[in-house]
Parts: sequence; C-alpha cells; structure tokens
Amino acid sequence: MAVYEPALPPGVWPEQQRAAVGDTVARVGELAAAGKLTDAARAWAEFVFHDGEVAALDSAGYLEATGRYVPVLLNDIQQGSQPGGPTAADPEILGRISAPVLVLHGPDTVNPLFTACARHVADHAPNARVHEIPGAGHAAPLTHPEALAEALTEFFSPAQQPA
Repeated sequence: MAVYEPALPPGVWPEQQRAAVGDTVARVGELAAAGKLTDAARAWAEFVFHDGEVAALDSAGYLEATGRYVPVLLNDIQQGSQPGGPTAADPEILGRISAPVLVLHGPDTVNPLFTACARHVADHAPNARVHEIPGAGHAAPLTHPEALAEALTEFFSPAQQPA
C-alpha cells in the first residue's frame, strides 16, 4: 500500500492546525455559497500548497476544473469532523495493516498538517516506511510525477517478481 501525505481526521491534526483548518473551511464555504467555486478551490489550495504549486495548479487548469468538487470537499471535512466509530487513522486500525506501507512525503510541503498525518501513518502501520520526494511539496503528483513514479515503481517491483 502506498499513500502520499494522507489527509486524516481532525483527531490526528496538530492543535494549532485545527483552528487554521476551521478558518480556511469557513472561507471556502463562503466562496462556494456565493457560487465562486474556482475561488473556493484556490482558497483551499493556498492553505494546502506553496505558491509555486498553486501557480502550477492554476496553469494546468486544476483549480478551475476542481471547483465543482468543492461541495464534496466541504462535505468530507464535515463528516470527518463528526465523532463516531473507529476511523482509518485509529492506531489500532492502522496496526492491523499486514501489507508493507510506503508513506510518501514532500519535504517542501508547507502545511504541517500533512507532515503530521504522514508521520501518524508511518508511526502506527507495521512495515511502514517513509520516502521523501526531493524538492516536492504536497502537489508532487503534478509537480514531480517522474520522481513519484520512480518511488512507486521501486516499492511495488518486488511484488511483481515471481516467487
């Protein structure tokens, strides 16, 4: 199994990030309610990505294309904030993963929320290891696709070998 800076429920977030997420979600919600979905996507992107990544996302048409999914994002955040049963982030659930886990991370990720989430998975999933994509931030699939593909290929190659 491989994950790139997974987004986990609020219980995993550093305390200082909870308020920042709340402020950002409120702003994104206001923009979405006003029908400004691309602006809402940009507001979220500015919270998640560094300026260079936001520029790359914008030039690729990502922000405009994903604006229509902002209501889904807001719904997911709301549902993830509700108390309930166990989640995929619970240490006992992560501890049940029997497959090797590759936790990919970009050292240039500006939001400590994603670093904390990646570390949480790596700390609680057995057979987990962290691999940094040099020079990458949270948008590595867009900005560093070759390095990401190389890391994934290296990780999954042994699974393709005959026994």
